[in-house]
Amino acid sequence: MRVLAAAVVLAVLSGAAAQAAGIHPGPTFTAADLGELADGLGDVLTFPNLSSAAPSGITGFEVLAAAGGPQVDTGAAWWHAVDGTTAGGFLYGQRLIVRKGLPLRLDVGVQGGKVFGESFWGGEVRWALLEGGAVSPAAALRLTYSRLAASGADADVAEAQLVVSKGFLVVTPYAGIGYRRASAGATFGDPTPVRQTADVYRWVGTVGARLTLLPVLHLVAEFRQGFEKSLFVGVGVGL
Repeated sequence: MRVLAAAVVLAVLSGAAAQAAGIHPGPTFTAADLGELADGLGDVLTFPNLSSAAPSGITGFEVLAAAGGPQVDTGAAWWHAVDGTTAGGFLYGQRLIVRKGLPLRLDVGVQGGKVFGESFWGGEVRWALLEGGAVSPAAALRLTYSRLAASGADADVAEAQLVVSKGFLVVTPYAGIGYRRASAGATFGDPTPVRQTADVYRWVGTVGARLTLLPVLHLVAEFRQGFEKSLFVGVGVGL
């Protein structure tokens, strides 16, 4: 677990320096490639759950450093349009997530991070349908939105997700299913580049586990299936 925490912190602190900046559709880039770019960016920019479905309450607060992203087919046309790097075959973006509990079983969160050397941001609202208990699971509805405005393209991702979790001592496994819209826009084409956009819709599945080592220290890992398989890991502190 210490290795996991160290890897996350290292990726967050040094990942930006390891990546060149930008998204650069080339002269052979097509509208079909833009659709795949939108789908790929959907996996990258998505606001990962990395949490249980139980409401944190009005005293709840968490700061989480996370890294992760999708498995990459380096032969794909969309991949050749971005300045990205992989680790173990996975593209990684680094992000900082801040969450706060509110009354009425609501939690809100924001994320900010970097991928391809470009900054992105996002927001989250989560409402607990079931608070959960000693024997009953918790369930929540999440609505998330993320956006990236890069030098050569822009993209945004919106997702609605149902999450179910159940705590067992220090471990809380969770699973979710959601529906996502990913949009991307870029200027490309030969001989006269023009502005084009693409929207992609798909179902997304999530499984993960959250480990509480101390009352305020959390380690979490999450697997997602969207356009590609994605892996996210994080370490956080909070109540």
